[in-house]
Amino acid sequence: MKLLVRDDKYRTQEQAIAYHNKRKESMLSMPDVFQLVKENNTEAIESLRVDFKGVLVTGSRIIYNKENLSAKIIHNADSTTRKPIEIEVKEIPFCNPTYLKELVETESGLIYLRALTNRKKSTKEKIIDHFVKLSGKKEKNIRFWTPSQSSRKDKQVRSVELYFSDFGRFDVVGYFWFGNDGGYSRGVIVDSAKQTKKIKGKSK
Repeated sequence: MKLLVRDDKYRTQEQAIAYHNKRKESMLSMPDVFQLVKENNTEAIESLRVDFKGVLVTGSRIIYNKENLSAKIIHNADSTTRKPIEIEVKEIPFCNPTYLKELVETESGLIYLRALTNRKKSTKEKIIDHFVKLSGKKEKNIRFWTPSQSSRKDKQVRSVELYFSDFGRFDVVGYFWFGNDGGYSRGVIVDSAKQTKKIKGKSK
């Protein structure tokens, strides 16, 4: 996976998706971030950390339920270059904030984090390791934010954003309204060599 150079313009998630679609490229979503860490792509990770000094808006979106804590997580939301991935979650806990170590220790928190990274079978240790390697922060300084039930009732559609906050913390936020708050975004190119090889193999 190749992480493309960003421009310096802040966009809402809605605007960023349209921007990357127009350029016929995929917008970086949370599973892509996980993949870059898995590949140990240190150059890409260091580049993202520069973005975290501002706000990085991903192509992952959360649509919360008005009536309860259930939600739908969509990766590659509204993309015209890749098929969106939709994951139903029975409960996304209210995090105001909740620290990583605490969140993975609850069943609902672990399920949420697996859905957020699109890794259904990830262990607690792997999830912690992923966010530590991504941010360069200790797990005690990694926090998650999600809206309260009353806030979910008011606005259901939120973007997933990543940034460094005060006191050396790293925040993973599923809180901001997708059409209102903004940040940087990144395009990615996914290696399709394996897929091409399979197609060639079938054609012989």
